[in-house]
Amino acid sequence: MTKVLHTGDTHIGFRQYGLEERREDFARAFLQVIQVALDEGVSAVIHAGDLFEDRTPGAEDLLATLRGLFALKDAGVSFLGIVGNHEQRRGVQWLDLFEDLGLAVHLRTKPFDLDGVPIYGLDFSGRRPVSPPPCEGGVLVCHQLLDQLDGELALEKLWHCGAQFVLLGDYHEHRSWREGDKLVTYCGSTERWMLDEKRRRGVNIIDLQNGRLQRHELVTRRFVYIPADEDPLQRIENSDVQGAVIVVYLNNTAKPTAVEIEELGYRRGALAVRVRPVEQLTDGRTSPAVTVEFGDVEQVISEAVAKKNLSALAREIDQIIRDLAIADSNVDPEVTALLERAWRENL
Repeated sequence: MTKVLHTGDTHIGFRQYGLEERREDFARAFLQVIQVALDEGVSAVIHAGDLFEDRTPGAEDLLATLRGLFALKDAGVSFLGIVGNHEQRRGVQWLDLFEDLGLAVHLRTKPFDLDGVPIYGLDFSGRRPVSPPPCEGGVLVCHQLLDQLDGELALEKLWHCGAQFVLLGDYHEHRSWREGDKLVTYCGSTERWMLDEKRRRGVNIIDLQNGRLQRHELVTRRFVYIPADEDPLQRIENSDVQGAVIVVYLNNTAKPTAVEIEELGYRRGALAVRVRPVEQLTDGRTSPAVTVEFGDVEQVISEAVAKKNLSALAREIDQIIRDLAIADSNVDPEVTALLERAWRENL
């Protein structure tokens, strides 16, 4: 029996809300996934991209990642992965480094043999229309959004690419589609990357012989959601919010104020308090207003850029501009060098 653990969107290194505790949460979730793999006795952990939050993970995050990879290697469990849009680099990828160390396999269109099952990989290919590579049975791993989710990868093409299983990353909730004995599935993220990701986090355990998929839920940071029709102060006062992230949906005309809610939440021991205003629509329904939190600015920009149909070159320029590891004085030379390389390649 060949059983694999399908995970992705671990976003190790994400200092959500600017908090060190949240950075540690994302690394802890990854190590929890490794322990689940060992407990379940899987043949491989298949990671569907966005291992790291960005292309310059810190030393602490690399150390946590290496601990997990060494634990898998010691147990004889393969780590197979592809590159997502968040950690994608120019040239050598982090997965290439881990592969050189004997800790991972960077999946590509030439299949990797896992106990007789071919495993194909397709790194993130941008937000333009994407076609899957031809596969002769086995498993295809991608980091893209399906057209079912307003994305660039057509589900219909996946049914006809030849793969029996398509394991996806990029979308942060668990979803599955079946056609006959074929399965297409997202594993979801291992921590809540956005406030509105309310469902429990988890991973997929898949038996590649019979196609059975089981969900394994993870133990992650507690989020307390308070709807707009509930008194937030009363709920916070009467709930155990120690160490939790409190998310309050507040009507624009409602009392108390956001400041009062935050003060009570922090007084009661919450790790973070986020107040999201809602506005009334003409038909009486409510919808979250567009808000930007200072701790989430980079996240909001990343999401907005991801929705644009940018060329690969434009995305590389965007990464250079927003890479904090590149000094402001070096941005122009880096972009110029990139454009010169692109120009020479097209001569």
